[in-house]
Amino acid sequence: MPEDRVAAYLERLAAGDLDGVLSLFADDAVIESPLYGRMTAADFYTGLFEDTERSEITPVDTFTSNTDPRRVAVRFRYDWTLADGSPTTFDCVDVIDFGRDWQIERLTIVYDTHPLRSVWAGSRR
Repeated sequence: MPEDRVAAYLERLAAGDLDGVLSLFADDAVIESPLYGRMTAADFYTGLFEDTERSEITPVDTFTSNTDPRRVAVRFRYDWTLADGSPTTFDCVDVIDFGRDWQIERLTIVYDTHPLRSVWAGSRR
């Protein structure tokens, strides 16, 4: 089950499908992002999609926790074109905590912001 939910998440994220992405999350879900900080899923994805012209996601691997089968990490390459047309690429790991109904309750994003921080900051001026 988590593999199907992860695949749906990555497909909807790449498509910029706000309603589709949010349908995978619990109403009170929290996102932890090194670039955007801690926010609700609705606020995070609304902001991300506003900052995005285009994105392409290449899945690399999916891992399930040894201690909690409802915690999954997915590693992927994110080719992100910002709203101003600036391109950037980075490897990312999303750690996903699912609830009992397989809705995402918490998503923690892990990546090195150094290569992309100046591009992102410049696009927001």
